[in-house]
Amino acid sequence: MFKCLRNNIPCIPDRLISWILKHARSLLVVVLCITSILLFFTIRNFKINTDLTEMISNDLPFRQVVKKFHEDFPNLVGAIVVVLQGDTAEQVSQARTILTDRLRGETGLFKSIYTPGGGPFFAKNGLLYLSESELEQQGDALSEMQPFLALLSRNFSLSGLFSVLTQIVEQQDISLGDNEKIIRLFDKLSLIFINVEQGKKQNMSWQDLMLNNSKLSRKTQLILLQPLLNYHTINPAKQAVSRIRKASKELRLKEQFNVSVNITGKPVINYEDLRSVRKDITTASLISFVLVGIILYLGLGSFRLVFAGLATLLTGLAWTIAFAILLVGRLNMISVTFVVLFIGLGIDYSIQISLRYKELLLLGRPHKKAIAEAVIATGNTLLLCAISTAIGFYAFVPTAYVGASELGLISGTGMLFILLASITVLPALMILMPEKKKHLLPLPIGKSIALFLVRYPRHIVAGATISLLVSLTLLPRVSFDANPFNMSDQRSQSVRTAMRLFQGEHSPWTISVLASDRQEAQRLAARLRQLSEVKSVLTIDSFIPKNQEEKLEQIEDMALSMPPPPEQQKNRPVDWYQQDKKALADLSRALDKKMNADDVEAAELSAMGNLAREIHHFQKLLTNPDQGAVLFDHLDSALLPDLAILLHRLHTLMEAAPVDLSHLPKDLISRYVSKNNQYRIQVVPQKDLRDLHNLENFVTAVTSIAPQATDQPVTVLAAGKTIVSAFKTASILAFILIALFLWIVMKTWKTVLLVLLPLLLALCYTMAAAVLVDIPFNFANIIIVPLLLGIGVDSSIHVIHRMRELREINIHILETSTARAVLFSSLTTILSFGTLSFMHHAGTAGMGKLLTLSVILMIACTLIILPAYLELRSPYKKG
Repeated sequence: MFKCLRNNIPCIPDRLISWILKHARSLLVVVLCITSILLFFTIRNFKINTDLTEMISNDLPFRQVVKKFHEDFPNLVGAIVVVLQGDTAEQVSQARTILTDRLRGETGLFKSIYTPGGGPFFAKNGLLYLSESELEQQGDALSEMQPFLALLSRNFSLSGLFSVLTQIVEQQDISLGDNEKIIRLFDKLSLIFINVEQGKKQNMSWQDLMLNNSKLSRKTQLILLQPLLNYHTINPAKQAVSRIRKASKELRLKEQFNVSVNITGKPVINYEDLRSVRKDITTASLISFVLVGIILYLGLGSFRLVFAGLATLLTGLAWTIAFAILLVGRLNMISVTFVVLFIGLGIDYSIQISLRYKELLLLGRPHKKAIAEAVIATGNTLLLCAISTAIGFYAFVPTAYVGASELGLISGTGMLFILLASITVLPALMILMPEKKKHLLPLPIGKSIALFLVRYPRHIVAGATISLLVSLTLLPRVSFDANPFNMSDQRSQSVRTAMRLFQGEHSPWTISVLASDRQEAQRLAARLRQLSEVKSVLTIDSFIPKNQEEKLEQIEDMALSMPPPPEQQKNRPVDWYQQDKKALADLSRALDKKMNADDVEAAELSAMGNLAREIHHFQKLLTNPDQGAVLFDHLDSALLPDLAILLHRLHTLMEAAPVDLSHLPKDLISRYVSKNNQYRIQVVPQKDLRDLHNLENFVTAVTSIAPQATDQPVTVLAAGKTIVSAFKTASILAFILIALFLWIVMKTWKTVLLVLLPLLLALCYTMAAAVLVDIPFNFANIIIVPLLLGIGVDSSIHVIHRMRELREINIHILETSTARAVLFSSLTTILSFGTLSFMHHAGTAGMGKLLTLSVILMIACTLIILPAYLELRSPYKKG
């Protein structure tokens, strides 16, 4: 083979082509049968792995550390996070309890269900986790509300609430302006009246008034579920995710509690990514296929050749997918894009053969002889292109980036498959569909550009050189975005929810450090708390309250002032409506009278004025007793049920008892102490880790104290560095191997450099363009490197080989079928990748945009800059 390529002797035997053309029908039947079997196998076994972290080799040190961490704490792996958010903490707590109970009843779906800060233990001992000063403030807050609660406990009803407020307003010896809680209560009541009048459902947040600490009153609460993943299905998390959403919908949490329920976490994001990618990649492939067909027709001018080319392309694609499933077992989020890559690269082989065939027809060759000569004439170039491109892809196989490694293996082998299909299936189809039209569709632009290149080669080369120098100055600003969230579908609920968590107190990314004993965990935690990049550090000892004796005394004092919890009325009095209406009227009169007093302060005047105004509006709606009863019902539902729940909760909090390790809930202990007595230290970041600078600072600071630190921030950053290093190494290796192969074939380094020149220029231009349009490289779009290796080498080889043939002929390279083939092949590639730009998966869409840009630059380098340079210093000019 090397001897044939070096001496430009046809590598494809005439006898093979003659046999194919003679037995075309039989060959196509055999190919159809084999391809059908492979397609059946592919459909039965097709799988996609959406986990980006699995695309890094497990042999790397940081992967070994995280693997051990997952073995020690398996309950922390792959959690689904249910995020409940509402207007009031009471409503959120109720919704979380109801949903948790429902999900615990779902058998065979979840390994564990954990509610942070929830359950009987924290309901009883929650006050112990406040500092002594916070606990004192909480006692003061309850003391301010004590008179109100004591009076209300005697008649816990809507009329009782209005009566208590009337008594407070009428007391002459009390200045409401001195009681901030009562002023806030009036303001909140005003809003409740407005909402009821407007038909809105929004409950009063009594916790905002009585619980003076955000630790006790959270409007965002979580449920952490570890699903049992079904790996026998294409989407392992589908059943668990669907069941959570179904339970939330059936429980009508939004309607009952005005609480939104969103879910996120790696299994959910993977689930939605897979669904998005499967749908979009199918659409993109179909659109790409149609657009390729249109471009093929414009380039070939024949529906028969278009059909033959696309059929050949589909055959090679079927073989390649079957190879991928058979050898690798499944595709991943990177290797799945080989479908579009294959369409863009593979069609070049059919275009080259078909256009050479058309060119020979124009020269008067008979149909059969034109096919044979076209295959033989382009065979060496196509073989050289296939091997060079395959080498470029195979250079990524040994890298630690499994995603690119598998893409390299599949795509490299795919180039060999499409070469085989192009010299067998394509000629067989062409011989059975003789071409009637011998002319090509006109393409006058080739001659125009050729004249321009002949006249102004120095200007073009100078412009290219200046552009290269500018690009080199921009290269240091090329960045890599390792955040996997930025690669997912940004419209998906799971990604939007995760992004909101980054902004709040529940950051999805924390660092975990393992210690061999409890004392070591305490020592490390103390050092980590000193870091400015760290917000908080949690160990199992963080859940054993400090100064318990003093706090328990404070809680006992608070309990003495607490009235008994209200008893829920089983039946309303017969005249409840009249009682409520009268009590409201009394409150209205008391407010009006108080506001007319001389000693009213501005703060209480404003609060009372707003409340009095809204009560007056409300009273106007009570002319119809039926309508009035409904309004009072809504008012009752908005004010009293949550207050009753809060008062019962407060009494439970007053029952706090001493806490040690043995009292902590088992599901909490298991998150910080493993079965083999490894102690976990959880480090929470101070800043938003979506910012790469914050991420690097956080990981660097923590690992300076704990080198074996692990978890998502560490693995994300390390994975990014691994990928960048892998691509640098693989790219250099690919360049060296391709250069050596081309040198063996082409004999001179000068020719090799001419082949690689457009590729090097296009790479530099693409890197600079990525900086200018602010597209950072990531797990997905970094594959432009092997792609440009393939396209660039192919196109340059075609141009250089054809210029060798034209050295004795006065025809410019841009006026030949070869330039036309390179152009239309590149256009098919642009359209193929352009369809990816419209995918919802952000990583794939970004990849499509950058690939489209890079191929456009590659066309310019191959068909404009290279020919312009060869006009000045061509070794192939006549004479």
